[in-house]
Amino acid sequence: MLRTKYISLLFVSFFLVCGEKPVKPSKTDLYLGIEKTVYLTGKFNSPGPLAPVILEENEKEHFLRPEVKKALHQMVNDFEDSKPTSYKQHIFLVSSFRNFSHQKGIWESKFTGKKAMRLPINGKSQEEIIGLILEFSSAPGTSRHHWGTDFDINALDNAYFEDKGKGKILYDWLKQNASKYGFCQPYSSLSTRNNKGYQEEKWHWSYAPISNQLAKEWIKGFSSGEIQLNGSFLGAEVLGDRALDYVRSINPDCEKIQSPSL
Repeated sequence: MLRTKYISLLFVSFFLVCGEKPVKPSKTDLYLGIEKTVYLTGKFNSPGPLAPVILEENEKEHFLRPEVKKALHQMVNDFEDSKPTSYKQHIFLVSSFRNFSHQKGIWESKFTGKKAMRLPINGKSQEEIIGLILEFSSAPGTSRHHWGTDFDINALDNAYFEDKGKGKILYDWLKQNASKYGFCQPYSSLSTRNNKGYQEEKWHWSYAPISNQLAKEWIKGFSSGEIQLNGSFLGAEVLGDRALDYVRSINPDCEKIQSPSL
């Protein structure tokens, strides 16, 4: 039984977007009416074709693709119904859609040293600085957050989801059940990704039936020169083709999810 005011709000929102069985988008609607390279690189603003998502009262509004919102609400509802009654953690969004400009702000604040990273940038080459940024942040135009398919939940800290963290029960449930709703953790342990790409992010989840398609289209576009990054943000020329490796280096379990099983 749904238990709290939080769940009542969620149920109403979930009901409004439910109805038809999920359909795999065709090439004509994969980009939601936006020009392909504009969509793939996040050079559009929210809400645009995206749907607003609020998982808790008084929380800021987030934006995701409508089919992703629907699947997320179903997953959150089921988690709330199945979790131990003593467990107080909910699933809530920390980040969702981010456009090119937003991602550029994150990247350049780290590139210039305004935002601290694991190590200070003093005395480091641009190549070394970019290596530090790429531990946890995507270059603008390459982020999965541009697509409205990916979101971060609860805490941007792996420890929150580990043995002594408040999110351990939640993370264990997601590992067992998220794929049923179409979701996967794209940045799994580096050992599952041939030690390539970003560091593990237990908070980052992706709606694989659509993000798998968009990733393939991004790779095609970048490889053909249709997607150009040079000159669009600080360090773009130094980043170069390394961007391709980071878009490609995804949890192999994501590719196994073609559609939700529920």
